[in-house]
Amino acid sequence: GAGAIHPLLRQLAAGNTKLSALRNATWALTNLCRGKPKPDFNLMRSALPVLAQLIVSSRDADVLADACWALSYLSDNVSNDKTQAVIDVGVCRRLVELLAHALPKVQSPALRAVGNIVTGDDLQTQAMLNFGVLPKLLSLLSSPKKAIRKDACWTISNITAGNRDQIQTVFDAGLIPPIVSLLSQAEFATKKEAAWVVCNATSGGTPDQIKFLVQQRCVPALCALLREASSEGRIARTLLEGLENILKVGL
Repeated sequence: GAGAIHPLLRQLAAGNTKLSALRNATWALTNLCRGKPKPDFNLMRSALPVLAQLIVSSRDADVLADACWALSYLSDNVSNDKTQAVIDVGVCRRLVELLAHALPKVQSPALRAVGNIVTGDDLQTQAMLNFGVLPKLLSLLSSPKKAIRKDACWTISNITAGNRDQIQTVFDAGLIPPIVSLLSQAEFATKKEAAWVVCNATSGGTPDQIKFLVQQRCVPALCALLREASSEGRIARTLLEGLENILKVGL
């Protein structure tokens, strides 16, 4: 894999490649980024500017999808300095734009990359907020694709794990009513991600923010999911902690 990356990057950076060759090279680069075991980030770092160029300049859905998947693999479960390397090549604005792409096959990897970036520190999360990610996430909560709805909830839960101002921007963008609706009515895997949105907000939020969640009818939805998830240790603990945080505020 290591020997393959530089010729691939040269081909992709050349800019005059036929579409079929461009698709093949992007697909190959994506597979290198996904490798098991995970490739050395410092080796793959040189791919970041090329991937940034691809998602900005290409209009081909296959190239966009593969380049977004590559960025999602390079930002998955990494330290904040590696997340910063992804941000520093200037991909955030375009990833946010691609959340509104017409095709789910592009939306999905763009969403995964955005979700990975907002698992970083508060400043890294803020980079995505500054590019207007929340209205795009609001739209994705009603996607016809179940996996996209679930990943949108997961992404929002990483934002409500941020600071109080960031929790407030989620509230102000109107995301809580559809989240509570998903928490009540979605399939189980999505309900769990929606629960994390609410429970993270109860953990870091102000008493007024927690009061707002209660007004949005989150307590019956959390209790119903607790009954449904009683055999699943981690989410059951999270739900109990969320309910405890609400009770501590005296509501």
